[in-house]
Amino acid sequence: MNKTIHARKTVYHWLYERRVHDPGLYFSPDELGEVAAEPHLSAALLFGLEMGHLEKKRGHWRMTALGMLEAERMEAADGH
Repeated sequence: MNKTIHARKTVYHWLYERRVHDPGLYFSPDELGEVAAEPHLSAALLFGLEMGHLEKKRGHWRMTALGMLEAERMEAADGH
């Protein structure tokens, strides 16, 4: 699996878990930097933003409802 796809799956899973507990929270790039390394983190975030899976507000990120569905779909496809 390519590193950008792996980073996207990791970021989506991380954001999904946090959204379940606090739907209104946004996360800083520093927090997300602990989840995936550059340049793959930026590619994953940009993809999520373009697809409507992620939302960016004042430089902070959170998962959208559509992103929640995509994260669940990815988990099901991976057999989890």
